[in-house]
Amino acid sequence: MRKKKMIGLGVAATIACGSAQAADFKCQDDVKPRQYSSEEQKLVDQFWKESLIYLDEYLKVLQTPSGQCPDSAEATIQTYQSATGKQQNRCIMRYRDMELLAKHLKAVVAEPEKAKACFDPQKDYPAFALYTPSAKVQQLSPTAQWLKRPLLTDYYTKMGGDIGKAGLELNENFVAVTSRTDTRPHWKRDVSINGLPTLWSSVGWIPFYAENPAAGSDRFRGGYLYAEVMGPWGNLRIKEIDGEKVGAEIGMTVQLFNTSYPYHYHHPQEIYMTLTKPQCIDQNRYMVMHWDSDQFTQERKEKGWQVAIDGSQGKWQKWFANQDPDKEWLTYFERNAIHAFYAIDGCNQTIENSGLVTVWARSTAQDNEQSTRLCRPAVGENGPKGMLPGEQAICDLHDWKP
Repeated sequence: MRKKKMIGLGVAATIACGSAQAADFKCQDDVKPRQYSSEEQKLVDQFWKESLIYLDEYLKVLQTPSGQCPDSAEATIQTYQSATGKQQNRCIMRYRDMELLAKHLKAVVAEPEKAKACFDPQKDYPAFALYTPSAKVQQLSPTAQWLKRPLLTDYYTKMGGDIGKAGLELNENFVAVTSRTDTRPHWKRDVSINGLPTLWSSVGWIPFYAENPAAGSDRFRGGYLYAEVMGPWGNLRIKEIDGEKVGAEIGMTVQLFNTSYPYHYHHPQEIYMTLTKPQCIDQNRYMVMHWDSDQFTQERKEKGWQVAIDGSQGKWQKWFANQDPDKEWLTYFERNAIHAFYAIDGCNQTIENSGLVTVWARSTAQDNEQSTRLCRPAVGENGPKGMLPGEQAICDLHDWKP
């Protein structure tokens, strides 16, 4: 019998760290003690090592001056504002939620062994299904092979139809899509699948909209994935540090080319960092505008607001900006900000040269409503199936607790 090694999970402990006061970590309740053989522990350790690099680099990027910001990265918070006809930017670390996110990431980086107590590779995770995109992705890492998650290629083959077709196109070519990245402008280390293959192949991927008929076109529903490295449903599940709620939720997203992610919104603040190197300037576009923008029409409803969006007659074009990993690379969505991602027009797009890959995060993952809310067609439930930016939409916003 192979010798088993116990690692302490799901515990709160305080360990002295030199002369500095050590932080107190409390894991999520569902992080349980696990037993691994020495061989298995090596696989878990590699997964943890690359996860820690990812989080450390994320912290550094947030705090590195860019744009007009002397002490942090500069983020786009609106791609269009009527008063100036231009986008609106802000130094991202001037938001209180981002200060807390950075504070907690610093604690993780400073005391990795304690943080590791809250790390779960999510092998046979019971809460919901987690997938690996394809057998090719699984072969990138012995850890991914050991986790042996179900394959999304099998999932979409079984689903069939246009959703299944798009899902197969993305997941069979997942390595090609996610490899077309350029992290050099802002990252000291390559955090993409090229630099961290164990992380990207071992993290659990979720076909978020595949079974949601309200999510626009079938191609988008099959062509969108996200994964969570840190957060309430990710690998590193920390509930509190020194009695403070940990709101950091950090992962990655992948969107297939020739798809439109419809207008949507949510209570948690959200951050996107673009990694994809575009073939041409308008290959991948996005928009974010505050829900009370005068470009929209607002009507007060019980416990919220109804916001009407009309991007017809080309009006939507001025709302959208071009994404790239150099200049238009970082965006911060405030609470209930309305946003969308559009990867349809542009240059000669093929599976080999396009897609949209981002580092994704939320900063308040334990307060208010966490659900992503899709806007709906303004012409009724049976309105335009594509839910494209130039079509009319209604967003039913809920109030949040301050």
